[in-house]
Amino acid sequence: MKKLKRFSSVFLAAAMLAAAFTGCSDTASSTESDEAAAIEATSLEETEATTAEPQTDEEFYAAMVARSLNRIGNTHRLKEKLEQARSGEETTIAYIGGSITEGVGATAETCYAYLSYADFAETYGTGDNVQYVNAGLSGTPSILGNLRLDRDVLSYEPDVAFIEFAVNDGQDTITQQSYESMVKTILEQDNEPAIVIICNRLKNGYTAQEYMINIAEFYDLPVVSMADALTPELDEGRLTWEEYSDDESHPNTYGHQVVAECIAYMWAQEDAAEDSGSFTVRQGGIYGIPYENAEMITPEILENGSVDGIEIISTGSFNAVSSGTSGFPTSWKYSGEGQEPLKLKVSANSIFMIIRRNNSDKMDSFEVYLDGDRLTTISANQSDGWGEAYAEQIIKYQGVHDDMEIEIYPAEGSEDKELTILGFAFTQNTTF
Repeated sequence: MKKLKRFSSVFLAAAMLAAAFTGCSDTASSTESDEAAAIEATSLEETEATTAEPQTDEEFYAAMVARSLNRIGNTHRLKEKLEQARSGEETTIAYIGGSITEGVGATAETCYAYLSYADFAETYGTGDNVQYVNAGLSGTPSILGNLRLDRDVLSYEPDVAFIEFAVNDGQDTITQQSYESMVKTILEQDNEPAIVIICNRLKNGYTAQEYMINIAEFYDLPVVSMADALTPELDEGRLTWEEYSDDESHPNTYGHQVVAECIAYMWAQEDAAEDSGSFTVRQGGIYGIPYENAEMITPEILENGSVDGIEIISTGSFNAVSSGTSGFPTSWKYSGEGQEPLKLKVSANSIFMIIRRNNSDKMDSFEVYLDGDRLTTISANQSDGWGEAYAEQIIKYQGVHDDMEIEIYPAEGSEDKELTILGFAFTQNTTF
């Protein structure tokens, strides 16, 4: 597929779609009226109804961009945020996900998150009223994303939140429930944020988008699917994976640009669509929401105040130091001396321990005790680790249990090993 030489406006994509699906040979327009007509001509409904086939590289590209909009969802909240930005009110766009969102494969200013934010600010903002939050963190799935949601996203009171974990997530229940808990937590914020779900794919075709789309349908949210967009082009040879990515998973600079184009198309479609009139957060859940409103503590969070429901009684043989782990500036690290546990008291129904893991014999294990009884062992030496943050659920109860005492010991013989606790997280929900 022929690469576009620049990050074109959504008007160009819409104009190409008009040509592709109406048989016109003129693929661009220089007037605002023609551009508006192109957008109207390429509405989601009209694109789905047409039987015409693309012919040129530009037309195939435009069709790919249009195909990325898996579902438009309820338009009410997104249209409200568009009008908010247009009116000059401060509007915050936040992105949470893994390494693709963090910008691996590109740079801080050429990754899809920044490009799509900048395009939104230019197209719908009034100057400097649109703010940008990038909470992407390499190697992390929805489980950890949900635990750090409050610190990394909700603390900025986002108006729109993009969620991207489709290539990091597995298909297990705890992952699905963590993802849905994250969606539900965002939707229930007082400022009524809008959510856009983004689904990428790996070179081998893997994507967790099926369950994510199920959640999007349940809550009536829009989905931008790069899996839907790219797969036909890759299968039919109009695009090679090497054009899109320099490795097995991350878009390269061009790939990030394509993702941003697809998001720009989504915004244009949302803008052109009728307002759904209202948005009601659906109650219950499709997979379950036991991890809604998770609270996380780290050494620096405790330095800035206490967190209700959890108390560090003693750090024992663990000292608060710089962690050297992306996304977690400080940690409790085993000093190599003594066998005194880190003790905490928690009132919760679920507790997670966040550690630094690696595929290295230099890493050792943690012994976890609950109210004096040995509960489990957590190894920091894991074959798929590479020095990233990792969340392990250590306790799950049905219903809130008060004042549980948790003790974390370095495993026997760990004096010359590395043990790093990045934080803890817990939930106090009674709805599952």
